[in-house]
Amino acid sequence: MKVKIVDVAREANVSVATVSRVVNNIPLVNEETKERVLEAIKKTGYKPNAIARSLKIQRTNTLGIMIPDISNPLYTEMVRGVEDICGIYNYNIILSNTDFSPEKEHESLDVLIEKQCDGIIYIGKNLSEEFQETLKNAPSEIVLGCVSDEKGELSSVLIDNESAAYDLAKKAIDAGYKNFALFYDRDEGFVNRKRIDGVRRALDEAGIELDPELILRGNINVKGGHSMMTKLLESGKEFDIVMCMNDQVAIGAIRAAEDAGRKVPDDIAVTGFNDYWISEWFDPKITTVRQPMYDIGAIAARMLIKMCESDEKESRTITAPYEIVARQSMPEHAC
Repeated sequence: MKVKIVDVAREANVSVATVSRVVNNIPLVNEETKERVLEAIKKTGYKPNAIARSLKIQRTNTLGIMIPDISNPLYTEMVRGVEDICGIYNYNIILSNTDFSPEKEHESLDVLIEKQCDGIIYIGKNLSEEFQETLKNAPSEIVLGCVSDEKGELSSVLIDNESAAYDLAKKAIDAGYKNFALFYDRDEGFVNRKRIDGVRRALDEAGIELDPELILRGNINVKGGHSMMTKLLESGKEFDIVMCMNDQVAIGAIRAAEDAGRKVPDDIAVTGFNDYWISEWFDPKITTVRQPMYDIGAIAARMLIKMCESDEKESRTITAPYEIVARQSMPEHAC
């Protein structure tokens, strides 16, 4: 038999209104009575009606998370950070996978708003002006993860992608590499643009010209990396290092080089980005940039919960630290 609020009131010898105040954390009940009600709730096994409670306090204690690819460990690590923080603050999460599709982004946002999520974390590699405006006008609080609102109208948590790419390219230049190829996303987006800008800045400072024909764009996965490396090798263009958009692209590029009889790093150096777990176990181990994905998710969740529970609405950007991880795919000195 389902336990009702009236059963708790009877057990605690208080009114239904008093039980409701305790359940909804309304500070109008003295400590002794509150303890008696909580003991009655525990004894009876009463479960408050979440929908009714949310209508009363105008909050559902639920955060929505929009991620572009649930199979990508980069994003699942972020979700883990969000989930752990939500557990501390007694929030639930609703996860939505958007497949890098603008249509699915709009559909997912509509669903999360319909579910009355107090706040929504948007995770992605790009943010169109149209969707930025949609997020800005959403009834839920919004925090961006891994991507920034360049107008400064939405809060965000991310690394400095341009500086990270600059530091990685500078490390390659210091090691003696001169002929750079870049394997990047076919879609021009925020993250893509910032990383290319960082590489260009490092090369410009060193007086190294970047050949436009050595900038290849394709799918940013293992197959895409394999395809781009195969195409580049077949072109006959000279290059001694390939900088990849992420570690998955780097893995595909290394395999394609080996399939063509080229050794990494003896003949070609390869770098990645993001530091997926497999990068340390792949042969050769991949030099890359480590993003603190768990921390980015956790910080975004804390920020969002604070926004949901207070009047703090001013947008701000938190820049998380990154780390250059030197491994075998790019030696300290060019061969």
